[in-house]
Amino acid sequence: MTKIAFIGAGSLGFTRGLVRDILTFPLLKDATLALMDIDSERLEFARKSVQRIVDMGHYPAKVEATLDRAEALKGADVVLVTILAGGTDVWRYDIEIPKQYGVDINIGDTRGVSGIFRALRTIPVMLGIVKDMEHYCPDATLLNYTNPMVPCSTIPTPWRCYAGPCSAKAAFA
Repeated sequence: MTKIAFIGAGSLGFTRGLVRDILTFPLLKDATLALMDIDSERLEFARKSVQRIVDMGHYPAKVEATLDRAEALKGADVVLVTILAGGTDVWRYDIEIPKQYGVDINIGDTRGVSGIFRALRTIPVMLGIVKDMEHYCPDATLLNYTNPMVPCSTIPTPWRCYAGPCSAKAAFA
């Protein structure tokens, strides 16, 4: 049985969509879906939502939820990362600070000075995830859905299979 770890599972839009896509593959319908988030309330909501997808689809998949990243990663075959380092309260400054200096950015998560701000918050967290993966699931495939995509997907890793599909997730389904 395949184990798929979702790091940042509280990112419910991505988590639900990815779970729905994943479970349509016959080889993955009985996967263990290990959900992990640092926010217990969002994690519980994600767990209930994913369990509902499993139940309504009559999939033999198993849903686990944990606040412990190491627990979610242990023995994972695939790791999907959908984190937002710093939370939404911080994200607004990625847009507001550059705007004070004449740089008007409508979405501050992928490029320009706003993307750099976000990368500076996110890359250290991504490095921690990669380090944990080296210990708990060294043979896992890492798929990063976290922006800014290019800086976060070019972190040196020991894996050949490391991709950042983000908005192109439909191409992987």
